[in-house]
Amino acid sequence: MTDPGLRERDRRRRRAPRTRLDRFPRDPIARWLLRIVLMLPVLAVVLLSATTPAVEGTPNQSLVAALAQIDWTRGDGQWLALLYPHVSILIAAANPFGMLGLGVVGAVASGFLLQKVAEIIAQRAIPLSTGIILTLALAANPLYFYFASENLPGFLAFTFFGLAMADLVRFVNWGSTESGFRAGLLLMLSAFSDPTGILFAVVAILASPFLRHGRSAAPGLRAANMLVIGFPTAGAFTTIVLLNLAFFASPWPGGASTSIGAYPVLLADLIALYTTPTGWLLAAAVVSAWLVAIAVRRPLTIPASALVFVLINAALLLGMIHPGAAGVTFLLLTLLAITIIPAAKSTLSNVLVDLIAVLQIGIAWAAALDRAIVQEWMVSIAQALLPFFG
Repeated sequence: MTDPGLRERDRRRRRAPRTRLDRFPRDPIARWLLRIVLMLPVLAVVLLSATTPAVEGTPNQSLVAALAQIDWTRGDGQWLALLYPHVSILIAAANPFGMLGLGVVGAVASGFLLQKVAEIIAQRAIPLSTGIILTLALAANPLYFYFASENLPGFLAFTFFGLAMADLVRFVNWGSTESGFRAGLLLMLSAFSDPTGILFAVVAILASPFLRHGRSAAPGLRAANMLVIGFPTAGAFTTIVLLNLAFFASPWPGGASTSIGAYPVLLADLIALYTTPTGWLLAAAVVSAWLVAIAVRRPLTIPASALVFVLINAALLLGMIHPGAAGVTFLLLTLLAITIIPAAKSTLSNVLVDLIAVLQIGIAWAAALDRAIVQEWMVSIAQALLPFFG
């Protein structure tokens, strides 16, 4: 009788080689275990922060305050618009644990996001050393932990964006139509999680032409891809705007006019920003993305990161980014680099990309130390750790 262990080893040897459309890891149990492991660091920080006084001015505090003002006895069209961002509001409403619960949801989202980043790296055959350093550049810094634990609306939007980018790569590079539709729905969820999700959706749509296309070139192919991934978001927002115009003669209750009225102040603040180290660090993140594009000999992706930088500044002008948010520019550009920059084809290029990724880690820490609210949060976490080190 054949040993069951030998049969199992033979089965594994006969397993089909990995393809670029495979999930990572291919085994569902291993995939869930990876998500759980990757969520643990953020979860630990969330539990630590629950033992210290809350940092004032975080997006999560604004979410809790907004939730307390909602009249749940209404059900009209204007009320539906006032629920925006719908995904974050509904998750917060279903959460019975307050700020701690919001942080735990952020930790779970972090596990899904980082697993998907690992999948993108595996699917694009990025060298292991480069993949590890890029992942560390994305997640091994205070900006990421603050983002995940104190800004649930923004981090949900970023997570849905990251999941969408993984499907976008499968759709554009390897012609998976199902992935294209899924990417579109995920971008819609991103846009309904936080105003920055609208920024992320626009970035994904405009970045798609810069990906290598696996299908035969055809007139209008890039435009068709952009339509597929952008239609759900555009359709959902258009529906809400039309309903409000039809019944209330206003495209969106309250928020739009407030942002337009604040434009002069926001413009002055934005100009002043680039006279400070904070602005210089934002620009440094963009320059490092350009250096990666040059290192892998793909200069055509430089306009993509430049466009993202312009869009981020537009979002700042429109008041779409919460004053207590931090790390949006850096994390967005790092994730885009992982997604759209092709793998290096020579040892020298790999070394250069690795060095630039290490530089990104330094930029992230410098940016974290430059933001007062992140500094205060880091001090609170350090104080929570003191009892463990005597």
